[in-house]
Amino acid sequence: TELSGGQMQRVAIGRALVRRPSIYLMDEPLSSLDAKLRAEFRVELKRIQREVGATILYVTHDQTEAMTMATHIGVLDQGRLVQIGSPRAIYADPINSYVATRLGSPAINLIPRRLYPDIEAPTGAATIGVRTEHVRIRRSANGSAVGRVKWIEHLGDQNHLHVTIADTDVVTLCDRDAGVVVGDAVDVELTAPLFFAANGERVRAG
Repeated sequence: TELSGGQMQRVAIGRALVRRPSIYLMDEPLSSLDAKLRAEFRVELKRIQREVGATILYVTHDQTEAMTMATHIGVLDQGRLVQIGSPRAIYADPINSYVATRLGSPAINLIPRRLYPDIEAPTGAATIGVRTEHVRIRRSANGSAVGRVKWIEHLGDQNHLHVTIADTDVVTLCDRDAGVVVGDAVDVELTAPLFFAANGERVRAG
């Protein structure tokens, strides 16, 4: 019987799981599955792992798999392990801008420090990193950083607003009933900013 790539991958996963070793190594095991099956298998693999109590070393480029399935994530940069920690810790406290961009969808906003000269920042900060949920906008454009709404992604329960500040694009979340339209001038406020040096390394106050 000829099997599709996705079917062959599911058979291989099943064969590995029935052996019950103390540790599994899985290299992108869901890559050939469609989005619906990937979502189902993420839940199923997590359930099986809890039942058998085995350790799974799971290699993936899919941040959703990493965030939803892992207890600890190791981030590799050109084959070098640069940070390890819980999904939440790495998302909230990345060691550099590379790690910051590995998790989060939409990706973290990286904004030149010069666009926010009044924001309190540690010495050496060249770039401000801010997650989409930490960007606040107001339609009254009278703040220090004024942007213009360039594009709106309508996602049902919420919108992704793409705002241009000078030559930099910033993405934020917005309630679908916020009343903002393409072309609106808006104030862009950053909360919970992260700071990075020119070489991408994290810089902190004190």
